[in-house]
Amino acid sequence: MSISKMRKLQVGTESVGFYLSRANIVFRELLRQSLQESSLHRHVKPGMENLMFALYDQDGQTKTELARRLRLSKMTITRLVREIEKQKLVETVADDRDRRANRVMLTPLAKRLEPEYHKLALQLEERIAANFTQRQLADFSDYLRRVVDSLESGLS
Repeated sequence: MSISKMRKLQVGTESVGFYLSRANIVFRELLRQSLQESSLHRHVKPGMENLMFALYDQDGQTKTELARRLRLSKMTITRLVREIEKQKLVETVADDRDRRANRVMLTPLAKRLEPEYHKLALQLEERIAANFTQRQLADFSDYLRRVVDSLESGLS
C-alpha cells in the first residue's frame, strides 16, 4: 500500500512541502534583515552561517570533514569556502602532517565577529522557538531532522 493511501497527504498551499518552502523563504529573509541591522553585514552573507558555526565549534577542519558534518557535497563546501575567503573570514592552509589535506581556518576577523554571530543566531532561534514549548521544540527538531533524512535518501 502506498504512503498516500496509508495517510491523508495534502498538496498545494496546505502541504508540508509548501510550509517547508515558506519557512525557508521567510527564514532567509529574516536572516538577511537581521544581518543588515547588525555589525556583521559588511562581512557575513546568508548561506555562510552553517559553515561558520561548524568552524566556531572546531576550527581547522578539512573540507571533507566539513562536507560530512554539514551533509553537503565537497564541491559545495569548496565553493562556500571560496566565498567566505573573499570576505576574509577563513583561509585554507596545508595540513602540517598531511600535505595533501587542506584545513579551513578562521581568521582573526572571524574570531572577533564570533560573539556577534552567536548573538544574532540566538535571536533567530528565539524567534523560531517563540510559539513552542521546550518539548514541542525538541519534537519539531526531530521531525525536521527526519524530513531532511527522508529527502536526502532520494538524492543520487
